[in-house]
Amino acid sequence: MKTFTHSPSRLALQAAAVSLMLAAISGLVPAQAQDIVVDAALPAYQPQPVAPPKNGRDVRYVAADGSIKIVGADHARFVIEGFNALFVQTHPGVRFNLDGLKGTTTVMPALTHGTTPFGPMGRGYNRVELTPFKKIVGRAPVEIRVAHTATDTSAHLATALAIYVNKANPLTQLTTAQVKRIFTTGSPDGSLSRWGQLGLTGDWANRVIHPYGTPAHTGFGSYMGKAHFNDQTYSPNYEQYGNTTAILKRLAADPAGIAFAAIGKEGGDLKQIAIADHEGGFYSKGALEDLQNNRYAYDRFLYFYVRREPHQAVDPFVREYFRLVFSKEGQQIIASQVNGYTPLSAQEAAAELAKLDSID
Repeated sequence: MKTFTHSPSRLALQAAAVSLMLAAISGLVPAQAQDIVVDAALPAYQPQPVAPPKNGRDVRYVAADGSIKIVGADHARFVIEGFNALFVQTHPGVRFNLDGLKGTTTVMPALTHGTTPFGPMGRGYNRVELTPFKKIVGRAPVEIRVAHTATDTSAHLATALAIYVNKANPLTQLTTAQVKRIFTTGSPDGSLSRWGQLGLTGDWANRVIHPYGTPAHTGFGSYMGKAHFNDQTYSPNYEQYGNTTAILKRLAADPAGIAFAAIGKEGGDLKQIAIADHEGGFYSKGALEDLQNNRYAYDRFLYFYVRREPHQAVDPFVREYFRLVFSKEGQQIIASQVNGYTPLSAQEAAAELAKLDSID
């Protein structure tokens, strides 16, 4: 890929343009935004020259009019628009087309055939998506964590998860191991099927636990299965519902129930349970500061997947784009969205950027 150079004065002007653009974007954000301060250790974006890609057999993500097509989940539109605005300011001639932001399921086919440079997803890819990708490309896509998921469902973004019980249930906290033993079978310590096994007494002691959640193939189900349940078989008592609303409606009518669903729904007939990684550990309900400090077990991420050919470096344009994403300015875009995603720490951002430097 061809590159071009800038004089020092041009770079200084571009840096100023970044600051002005960020100020303009931030000025559009209402005062009730998340009130997140990004990590001061994040590097300021220092743009590096990279030529606008040109349409061709090897660069299929560039449209005939020269614009760069981005395909993926629409819930990432706000942050992508912010990233793009800053990138265009520092790389004249680059244009983007976001008509392809139509859903998470569009990402893997587009990446497989190179018709998007990267793809935003609110969940990890699944086996059905990965098999054809690896067969055609020769290796799995690079998984890049761009932000922690949201803790509010009002903006219809990808969210962290929570464990809920009916408000009549006296239980207040669980460990992740206990949650796994409630929802699945096959744990070495056995399953948890009655509330008395969790220390409840009286009428609760022999009451059967009724676990609720989404099907295993969904975003929530896949995440819990892979990240927390070791892909074990679900409990015979497990009931599947298609979304958080349906799950929690059922739980609200069942004092003996327990469910995993989108965070931020405590209230009325529902009570959220504090979660710790182990007995005596830090118990959290997923407060914003806990997500920022990696202290909540059911935090998830906004993923951007990148295509990389076996034994080849990542597309220089893509790497430069992510240098912006993982800069202080890029993460400030994430922090500025009302009830939006949560920015990464400097350490997390550096680790994600480093993934793009490996060749395997």
